[in-house]
Amino acid sequence: MIDPHISKSSVAYPDDLVLLKRIYDQVCEERGITRGSPKASELAIEAMKLFSAGIFDEGTIGRRLRHR
Repeated sequence: MIDPHISKSSVAYPDDLVLLKRIYDQVCEERGITRGSPKASELAIEAMKLFSAGIFDEGTIGRRLRHR
């Protein structure tokens, strides 16, 4: 059965946005990035790009954002 909470179409549903925000918040905190700053905006854009490219795994997105 397909998990309805995981997008396979690159469309971000509410649960997907919660996941992306959780990753974003963790990486901002770890790297000392102020929310609303240009670096934070770049991080959010990169997270959405990864998701839109079909990367839905929280661990993978987090690792890629931490090592960019």
